Amino acid sequence: MGFAAFGCSLDALDAPEKVAMKHAYLSALSRGMIDGELARDPYDLLVGRLSDVAGITALGRLEIDTWLEPRPAPGDIELVREQLYQEFLDSGGAREAADRVREFVSTRVLPSRPLMIGVDHSLTGGVLEALSDEFGVDGLAAVVLDSHFDAVPTSIRRNAATSSAEAGGIGLDTLPESYNCGTWLASLLENNTLLPENLVVMGPSDHPGYKGEPGEDEGISAYRESYLSFEERGVKVIPKRSLRETGFEGAVKEAFEGVGNKLVYISLDADLGAGREAGAVRFLDTLGLSAEEILELAGALYRRLKENGSDLAGLDVMEIDVHLADLPGSEDKTVETCAAVVRTLLEGSSKI
Repeated sequence: MGFAAFGCSLDALDAPEKVAMKHAYLSALSRGMIDGELARDPYDLLVGRLSDVAGITALGRLEIDTWLEPRPAPGDIELVREQLYQEFLDSGGAREAADRVREFVSTRVLPSRPLMIGVDHSLTGGVLEALSDEFGVDGLAAVVLDSHFDAVPTSIRRNAATSSAEAGGIGLDTLPESYNCGTWLASLLENNTLLPENLVVMGPSDHPGYKGEPGEDEGISAYRESYLSFEERGVKVIPKRSLRETGFEGAVKEAFEGVGNKLVYISLDADLGAGREAGAVRFLDTLGLSAEEILELAGALYRRLKENGSDLAGLDVMEIDVHLADLPGSEDKTVETCAAVVRTLLEGSSKI
């Protein structure tokens, strides 16, 4: 079964620094400081690097309004405003975009397996809904590789962020309480797209630990309670520190306990490697794994899939910040690492 690579570049964060980045791009474009040949989105950056991987067909993009993309069109200047992005999110815009992805995968991708190259991680929800429709909730598992656990309600994470930087994140004070890049996993569990026991999140740096300190702030306690409630329901969370302590082979073995030979969807958030080697990610509030560690993890996943006799239901690469990925003279390895992860998961090859 081949893979159909497609892009969808929803990038509607209303954080001031993200909106300012878009304005800076449009300003530089209008003054002739840059040309229009820059990569439009992560799909442009990645799909060419994967053109020689057997079994991948480039399907193109699911187009969205250009003002919602990482690099808006020149005519979008009046729409590139914090308030309008906030209204988009608050009115369910990310949910509608995920619904379009669901339809796209159902009608344009299947029976091939989806390989989405996108921006906002909430779009992954649409892919998983299409796959759950096709294969049934009992036959689908998901492994999410991410520095964040995208299930805690925004208000709870926001309150915790006022007391602890470890539980915070860029732009959380402006994210509405809606379906978005920080809550999409909870929505999938609530609508029975995924069973809790079939969801594994590997690599988060925002795990609160299992015991609080005396006199702990109420916001931190509420954050811990919300976070751990998902584990109590059966979601398996393997934090970054546990990956290193257990070792990647052991952690992946633990992750796949109970998964059996179900179809497995793997979703990579580029901020899993956030740091010196990978700075071209939308959220840099946590320090992630090194490029070498990420490829070691991907290799362990590849071997476990083979040993279990499990097939990939699909995969995606999300949350690359295109503005930071193609800076002239940059030695950033975000794009190269993400491409190498895809190669590893499909071929077992782990070279950057």
